Amino acid sequence: MEIRSLWMFVVCFVLVAGWMAGTCESIRWLSLQHSHLNWNVSSVNNNHGRGIRSGIRSPCTLARRRYGLVKIQAKLCRHSMETMPHIQKAAMLASDTCREIFRDRRWNCSSITTAPFLTPDLTRATREQAYVYAISSAALVYTLARACSSGNLHQCTCASKPINSPTDSFQWGGCGDNVRWASQFSKRFIDNVEKHNLLKIEKTKRAKDLNEENDVFKNEVAIVNLHNIKMGRKLITASVHNECKCHGVSGSCNIKTCWKALPPMIKIGKELLQKFTTAKVVSQKTVERLEQKTKKKAVLSDELVYISKSPDYCTKDEKLGSFGTMGRLCNVSSNSLDSCRQLCCGRGYKTVVEEKIERCQCKIYNCCYVKCKVCRTMTQVHECL
Repeated sequence: MEIRSLWMFVVCFVLVAGWMAGTCESIRWLSLQHSHLNWNVSSVNNNHGRGIRSGIRSPCTLARRRYGLVKIQAKLCRHSMETMPHIQKAAMLASDTCREIFRDRRWNCSSITTAPFLTPDLTRATREQAYVYAISSAALVYTLARACSSGNLHQCTCASKPINSPTDSFQWGGCGDNVRWASQFSKRFIDNVEKHNLLKIEKTKRAKDLNEENDVFKNEVAIVNLHNIKMGRKLITASVHNECKCHGVSGSCNIKTCWKALPPMIKIGKELLQKFTTAKVVSQKTVERLEQKTKKKAVLSDELVYISKSPDYCTKDEKLGSFGTMGRLCNVSSNSLDSCRQLCCGRGYKTVVEEKIERCQCKIYNCCYVKCKVCRTMTQVHECL
């Protein structure tokens, strides 16, 4: 029911928010989290008559029509279809990580599940949009780098071994996560979309086809998106650490074999959460400096940035992309963000008693017969009004 209500919510505002779609295309690939496409390279390559007349369409064509891939991404899909199952996993990983990190907050990242139809909170260059762009970029690099090291991608291999010489009890070995190759592919799949949007905006400016105010805002959003995408990729690269395996007699660690590896994705998500908390709002002049890649404000190189103020997410507002917190479960004994006071925005909450029936105190009789009792437990849950 929750997913169904989300999609109904999307249909209501999609026409209103349509004018912003062009600046947020590089994130629509996250809709692949809902995909059941068969990325079977051999079956597509062997079918020379594929197309509309043959009744068979390439999964890349379907991905563009149904899941929001833009022309650049669909072209890359056709040339590198082997990577698409991993890109689909990256979409699921980004969504799962974001929703896990924000599950106890007013904005619980539920809007990420509406892709390819994006809610306004993911099109107006908000703080939340900055996080989603960064986590999606990081998840793509993470998934592809792991695919390289596990041998599931023929386009890449293990990461190159570091140049520095190890000590006597330390040697480079194993198969490191190939973050370098994954980052380069990520730039082609995500960054090039935003860069293409910037070029389109420049051409529109010259032709004077659109309102100048809208044009300027779209340009700012594209630049900020590009910065946050790079920020997510930069954090992933900085998170690479040494992972070692011990060798020796009787479990001793006389010799260690080490390789470069990535930490769990949830750790990356938490580090980005810190960046989310300290994200910087930027002015038009700052955006221009970001575009020119000057270093007059070096602090922005390590920060998430945003333009538009976020709603409080307390009440449902389709124009702002707020789902509201009515019906959300809260913690009555907490003083943190998941508390009923914080999550319910002062509206109060109701207590619901839930009965849980399960088998318990099971015993085995005569070697083959199991007999259990039926236990009933009563638990209280609290829902925001």
